[in-house]
Amino acid sequence: MAAVRQDKSSAGFTLVELLVVIAIIGVLVALLLPAVQAAREAARRSQCSNQLRQIALAWQLHHDTHQALPSGGWGYHWMGDPDRGFGENQPGSWAYSILPFMEAGSVYNIGKGATAGAAKKAALTQLGETPVGTFYCPSRRAPRAYTNRDNAVAPFNANKSPTLARCDYAGNLGPEVPQKAGEPSGICGRMTQWCSGPPPAQADQGQGFVANRFDQHARNGGIVFQRSEVNFKQITDGTSQVYMVGEKYLNPDHYEDGESFGDDQAIWQGDDLDVNRNTEVPPIQDQPGVELVYPFGSAHPATWQMALCDASVRGLSYDIDPDVHWRLGHRSDGELVAGF
Repeated sequence: MAAVRQDKSSAGFTLVELLVVIAIIGVLVALLLPAVQAAREAARRSQCSNQLRQIALAWQLHHDTHQALPSGGWGYHWMGDPDRGFGENQPGSWAYSILPFMEAGSVYNIGKGATAGAAKKAALTQLGETPVGTFYCPSRRAPRAYTNRDNAVAPFNANKSPTLARCDYAGNLGPEVPQKAGEPSGICGRMTQWCSGPPPAQADQGQGFVANRFDQHARNGGIVFQRSEVNFKQITDGTSQVYMVGEKYLNPDHYEDGESFGDDQAIWQGDDLDVNRNTEVPPIQDQPGVELVYPFGSAHPATWQMALCDASVRGLSYDIDPDVHWRLGHRSDGELVAGF
């Protein structure tokens, strides 16, 4: 019987075939990765939009309860204080004032009823270190406390802390109405910027505020400023035509170190640049090496987001017409904007 001949040739890949397969896989991964990254960014942007919606609804609930939108506070040397109420009497930021209306009353109440002096300062120092995740854009940074810069000055009513809670959103200061002949200038040279706020001896007497120098409602076009108490009746352009709160610009080099002057205070301090922005300058996407403290903007590559006074949230282009941006920042300029 003849022996059966066996074919001993290899049935596997040759080296050339293996390299071709690896190259094809590499190309497919390279094509797939941007799509995955784009999907993840779309999810982060959607989360950011939802957070802005929650914040905007809290502004409206504040208005329903106190007949005014949250105040801008007294200045960045003042931490929010649960024993000072709301409106012009509250030294903290708008973000602090809306905490009870977004299921964060436990943070708002840190230090409530504490005896004035060291105990009160210690409690409000803890407040400054306490983050709330809703105020952090997921495309930018994680919701936690970040480094306080070495040369930072402590607030009047709290101690200096090694870390501070931050904020990626800003209230609408609007455009600054030009100063008329004979009118006094702002304390910091601008009507929409009020610096540190007066020291306790003056503040407790109602002195040292911008309103002691001029009518802020006549000089500030937006909806939030020092000791502001703007209500919907004063937004005569309509709540669907005026910015409320949106994403702020921040230099990516300083996301975590607190070295940007637009991000160097705690979110709960009554600051003019950390949690409030102007519309005289156009929005801009976050750019390394570019230090700007006045504009809105975001970490998103294609759009930045803004909640209007009707609590709707819009994704807007960085190329928005500067004139349209200016007018959407003003509560009562009488110029309606269609199709923005």
